[in-house]
Amino acid sequence: MIDPRSSRQVTEDQVDEYGLRLVLLRPPTAAGIGAIQLRLGHTAFGEIRFSLCGHDRRAILVSVGVEEKHRRRGAGRVLVAAARARATRYHWTMLPLGEDPVTVAFWATVGAVGPQSPHPCTHQIEQGVVPAESRWTKKWW
Repeated sequence: MIDPRSSRQVTEDQVDEYGLRLVLLRPPTAAGIGAIQLRLGHTAFGEIRFSLCGHDRRAILVSVGVEEKHRRRGAGRVLVAAARARATRYHWTMLPLGEDPVTVAFWATVGAVGPQSPHPCTHQIEQGVVPAESRWTKKWW
């Protein structure tokens, strides 16, 4: 099992050819969508995409994907743990799962990181993490 702690994650320039690594791909702007890839050398076979807003301490999990031939071996679970390790004291939410049976089965096994209705801050809306006109950002008061 690979260690998902943020201190063990590397950046693009620290990737070597021989090790299994969690590689952090920082977002181009604050509160934008970044990613963590699970790689063997330079070959990525899993990725989790998420948005973190340090100002408002909000995190939105956008997507998790693992190549089909590498599924059911713990890669998705490690990616979720790695993302959560980057923002342990944040309020996590997720985009809705949809009805794909593989996705539903994965989250039933792993457990959701938060509600399936994102609560983005204004910074995340400005970065397009969740469209401003989406039903999740309407004010009901």
